[in-house]
Amino acid sequence: MGELAVLNLRQRQIEGKSPTASLSKAPSLMVIAADSGSRRGHLLDLLQEEIATGDSRVVAVCDTPAPTDPKSLRRQQVEQLSCAATCETVRTLARDTTGVASILIDLSCLARQHIGDLFAAVKDLAKEGPVELQIAYSLARFVKPPVRWSTAIRRIAPVNSEFAGWTAAPDNPIELVIALGYEKGKAIGAAEYLEPSDTWLFVPISPEEKYLREVQVQNKELLLERKTKQLEYQVLSPIDSYHTLLSLVRGMRNVARPILLPFGPKIFFGLALLVAMVIEEAAVWFVDGENTSSSDMSQPSLHSVIMACRIEPLSESAAST
Repeated sequence: MGELAVLNLRQRQIEGKSPTASLSKAPSLMVIAADSGSRRGHLLDLLQEEIATGDSRVVAVCDTPAPTDPKSLRRQQVEQLSCAATCETVRTLARDTTGVASILIDLSCLARQHIGDLFAAVKDLAKEGPVELQIAYSLARFVKPPVRWSTAIRRIAPVNSEFAGWTAAPDNPIELVIALGYEKGKAIGAAEYLEPSDTWLFVPISPEEKYLREVQVQNKELLLERKTKQLEYQVLSPIDSYHTLLSLVRGMRNVARPILLPFGPKIFFGLALLVAMVIEEAAVWFVDGENTSSSDMSQPSLHSVIMACRIEPLSESAAST
């Protein structure tokens, strides 16, 4: 087992564009992506009243930061920081009077490498005491992938050293868990590169039904090969998805080295990182190719979800039970 426990999971599905609230009091820090697409600001708009009245700090992660974001809340500025500076902000986040640090991360438009680095910072923060983490996700409207989608894979490796996995049995075979997306050729290319002894596929189900059909087209060969090793997951039901993934990886860790490859909706990427916080043998890998980008110009659908959990040192969790 790892050093941390993930407890008290809750979720809320959000339909439409009406203002809403998070799953607990306004977080001390909210992290979003800094690109200019409308999806980037969708959840920020939905939560604006709570964020503004709760005096939450809002940080937009970007590669070339500016002092402030011209698109601000009614009464709240959005700071632009580099990923490294944002991670340092997370690691040094002040705790409330009960000793809990609170943060909300909107995964919708963040680059996967940025998500990995942010979760590594959350992991460091949680080792020092409880963290109330909320992960938010705005489902994108379906857009067909580019006709000239590159299948090139420039790099395949753990997303960072915190999620590289640990094992006392390095000779154990690899077992691979792939969450499918519509990135043509990426999933099967990664599977061929890693040569696992077994592979499980997670297939995303959401109100954007055309996305599922495209996933099936782009991964036809892999889906045919692994007919008996497929699990569907509801993109807007992250708690169920988390427990399914956690149970699967727990069953693997004593006989294999679990590697998680989360393509597709980024909510699953966040769930994989949470599982790897609990099970230190699990590694979360990242595939970098020509179509990898920190910019997301997709449009938001009317469907979003927020999942909250408490992450704390395993010793504190055991002491409270």
